[in-house]
Amino acid sequence: MVFVLPSPHGGPWEPPQLPNREDQGQRGTRRNLERHRASPMAWTFASSAPAHLLCAGQLAPLEILSWIMLLSAASVLQYGAAAPTWPSSVDELEDIMQLNTGYRARGFANPVTPCGKAPGTGRNAAAEFIRTAFHDMATGNVFLGDGGLDASIVFELGGNQGDNIGSAFPSTLTALAPYLSKRSSMADIIAMGMYTAVRSCGGPAIAVKTGRVDATEAGPVGVPLPQNSAFTFQNQFARVGFNQTEMIQVVSCGHTLGGVHSANFPQIVPPGSAPNEVRNFDTTVKFDERLAVEYTSGTTQDPLVVGPSTNVGRNSDTKVFSIDGNVTIATMANPTTFQNTCKVLLAKMIDVVPSSVTLTDPIVPYDVKPTALQLTLLAGGSNIQFAGEVRVKTTTRAASQIAKVELVYKDRTGGSGCGACKISTTSKGAAAGFDENYAFYGFSSQLPSSTSISSFTVLITLTGGTTETYDNNGNGFPVQDKIMLQSPQSCVTGNKLTVVAAVRSPAPVSVSLDLTLKVPRSGLLVPGLQNQSVAMTKGAVVGDYSLYSGSYTLDSSQVQNTKFDVSIGGGGPADTFKSTGDLEATCSPLGTGGGGGTTTTTSSSSTSTSSSSTSSSTTTTSSTTRSTSTLTTSTTSSTPGPTLTGYTYEGCYTDSTTARVLTGKSSSTSTLTYQSCASYCAGYTYFGLEYGRECYCGNVFSNPTTAVAASDCSFKCSGDSTQICGAGNRMNIFKSTSKPPSNTTVPGYAYAGCYTDSTSDRVLYKKVYFDSKLTIEKCAAACKGYSIFGAEYGSQCYCDNAFSNPTTKVAEDDCGFICGGDPTELCGAGNRLSVYKANP
Repeated sequence: MVFVLPSPHGGPWEPPQLPNREDQGQRGTRRNLERHRASPMAWTFASSAPAHLLCAGQLAPLEILSWIMLLSAASVLQYGAAAPTWPSSVDELEDIMQLNTGYRARGFANPVTPCGKAPGTGRNAAAEFIRTAFHDMATGNVFLGDGGLDASIVFELGGNQGDNIGSAFPSTLTALAPYLSKRSSMADIIAMGMYTAVRSCGGPAIAVKTGRVDATEAGPVGVPLPQNSAFTFQNQFARVGFNQTEMIQVVSCGHTLGGVHSANFPQIVPPGSAPNEVRNFDTTVKFDERLAVEYTSGTTQDPLVVGPSTNVGRNSDTKVFSIDGNVTIATMANPTTFQNTCKVLLAKMIDVVPSSVTLTDPIVPYDVKPTALQLTLLAGGSNIQFAGEVRVKTTTRAASQIAKVELVYKDRTGGSGCGACKISTTSKGAAAGFDENYAFYGFSSQLPSSTSISSFTVLITLTGGTTETYDNNGNGFPVQDKIMLQSPQSCVTGNKLTVVAAVRSPAPVSVSLDLTLKVPRSGLLVPGLQNQSVAMTKGAVVGDYSLYSGSYTLDSSQVQNTKFDVSIGGGGPADTFKSTGDLEATCSPLGTGGGGGTTTTTSSSSTSTSSSSTSSSTTTTSSTTRSTSTLTTSTTSSTPGPTLTGYTYEGCYTDSTTARVLTGKSSSTSTLTYQSCASYCAGYTYFGLEYGRECYCGNVFSNPTTAVAASDCSFKCSGDSTQICGAGNRMNIFKSTSKPPSNTTVPGYAYAGCYTDSTSDRVLYKKVYFDSKLTIEKCAAACKGYSIFGAEYGSQCYCDNAFSNPTTKVAEDDCGFICGGDPTELCGAGNRLSVYKANP
């Protein structure tokens, strides 16, 4: 990254002027800094080192290094501290950090994995993630307690006075924006982007705290620029709390990836002087000490040290590194010193926040963590379905060593009136982060509503017979049954959201539906969050519960990504952080389907896999196309399966967890029905139901399968006990009677076939275009002027004039993803391109 970081007004530092008292605290996280924006300042941070010496730069480099080593060791000890107590404010960000690949993968690391992945020619996404975090932080003022890493960069694009020029920042913000929620601020997500980029490229695991608050307007200018003097650089880094030695070290850390682009800095990299119009800082594409090694050995190619920058006063790395006679940069050539130093200083960097913000402790991964827990009142009101999953860390104790996982629960009063009070689980899949592995175990059980549940512990039995009990730091994992979202009775029909909640007697004064809406903002890449509360109306009484309903009309952009809670007024209990994307298109009346649930003890051990293909949009794959189907159940022996309007029933087929038959997309839900699976798979040729709660979509059978006896498919659907939804490794398959998706005709181009691609060596990379509503026509328009374009993973478009890396033409069945913007068209698959070539 270029710290391509000037004094805000480009001149020498002047003593700071304290703000008038009436200015203090008037602008939340962004106070009025216009009169004070040039002020450097000292910075106090959590260290046993003498803060006044650190800030004054009076410790020698080796003394600084000793404090850094101590801090590094302390961060390791802190990571090994007791696991957090669930639920916690860090839970959403912990998932984003830990679930990179596999089952329930969040996909946050996809844009920067593997290291060197390019969002465009000559670019490095990891370097851009790091640069975005630095630029957002760099205009902070720790004397005044303002700015820092607060996502104000969202308002600061466009290169005002040289700040934030180039495509790196809009590209990064576009990739990060889908993860914005009320539980993950944009500032926290930018900080997480720093951790992810560094770790993906082989760097240290930077401690990430949470609790940052997003700015609501632009901050002052003042990102360091290469034409600044060494004295100006010192003042700018001091303004955000870094002394001279730390300035040298953090520049070394930041410039280990990426380079300088001709389009942004033609005085440094003249047009036509470098491959792909970019000159890299060092000769490796990983987070390492090579920049320092090459600088100190005299072999550097760093464009901020050698080349045209020296003639125009823009050799900023030389100015920074040589300020102490190259003493500090020489220490950074040691691999261990480099990694340990960067671990501490980059963590310090992302912790520069407004003084009004209190950060949490660093995120520590859970050993055992509940996920997707849901209580649902069943027909008649005498039973409640309790469903969800438990995530178990398997880094040091492999999943193969686990014989079974059980929930041991207490009833509503905290007692054991439930009898054995155990719920069995089944294996659902595996996931992994950079440093940890996980296994998921699912369950669905019916509990008497008269006794219900208040908490549970997790009992793990190992293959050797020993057991482990996880009790959430002595608290048990809490479950409240005072108010429950009724998912089967809730739905999104068109743009209308209808939500039903069951509330236990006695009836409260008020019940509300509380929405967090993502609202587009003119001229900004990142939406704003808007809270909206709707009073819910009391309806039918079912047993000890009353049903409350509320509705709200969403914008089309909010149908899939709105989070909501149902809550009892006056700060009472709430069922929180639910997603509209998980609701069906049709609300089911309680008692006529959609409320069933069965306890199962065998598993298909399903593992949901994610494509390695890059996407800058949300990882949620639910289609925004919603449809309803009419179901009739056959009672004649000559028709062994059900009938569904718009589909033919193909029969009961084998499936395999290692070679899925239908690979377009998949989901798992406690409310599965034929209609809901058909709606989820709208646009696909086939859908299949498995293991009572799993839905799979595809346009072809991707792996061998065999039709078996109808009796092999015997599991009742989790959302309707009158329907059958496969079994373990058995799938009920339906085929659409609509015209299947196909490769379309585009004027000026001819379809060339399905080709392999690689995230590390893109076949087509001159131009890249991402669109969750991609069509072949949109891709062709984006690639106008290029000889070849290809659509991949349903939402990605690549342009070039020739195949730039080796590729192989493969079977058409490999390109089975429907286009996000047109379910009748095919847009490649994971690492598969639907390729079109310009007509001669």
